[in-house]
Amino acid sequence: MVASTHELLPTSRGQGGYLQFRNELMQVSKIIKAESLHIQAYHLIKESIMNGKLKPEDRIVEARTAKELGVSRGTVREAVRMLIQDGLLLYNDGLVKVYNPSKKDIVDIFECRESLEVLAIRLALKNLDEDTLRRLAQNIEETKKLDSSSSELGTYDQEFHTIIIESSNNHHLIKLLEAIKVKLHYMRNCMVGEPFYTSFIEEHQRIYDALADRDQERAETLMSEHVQKALKGVLMHIEA
Repeated sequence: MVASTHELLPTSRGQGGYLQFRNELMQVSKIIKAESLHIQAYHLIKESIMNGKLKPEDRIVEARTAKELGVSRGTVREAVRMLIQDGLLLYNDGLVKVYNPSKKDIVDIFECRESLEVLAIRLALKNLDEDTLRRLAQNIEETKKLDSSSSELGTYDQEFHTIIIESSNNHHLIKLLEAIKVKLHYMRNCMVGEPFYTSFIEEHQRIYDALADRDQERAETLMSEHVQKALKGVLMHIEA
């Protein structure tokens, strides 16, 4: 459990970092009483982590953010507990810090993703219908229209994979991959910070073609290679 003496602020960047974080929160932190307060606090803090405003290893504290959000420290503490469960925050020796994955963490997560997305391909083929193929084809066509530096590339990339994963009709698989997707998105935004490699569009096209041909072996191989290439890209950037 997060100790009640902590305040939720990035302390590694000093007073200037606090003021910036406080101003960012004030822009988006109007609590809507109709929703659960700790859920709203959870989403606000999570957004600051996912968009890089809070950096890996930033120390997180509690009381001042509760004041900024206009909620109790207990509410913020519950939001922090949820983020620890998500793996985006770590609690150790009385301190809460933003998750800073090691190289092994990254490899482990991508290995899980590879195995699960290959399984998703296998299960999706059992349920594949024309509407799913149409949605995948439309996703690819819309992606091709984007500029290589477009911020929407990530959205369309995730949508392509989500269509396949949801077509598996395996709710446990969907939940597992959703948790992995959150960490992958965090790594991409906060650790890589580079534009998407544009060849992923061609890779999606080949995966789609294999699915349309109902070629399970080819589709599984292509998905496996696709995830492996994404891992190599992440490692290349963090090792540079």
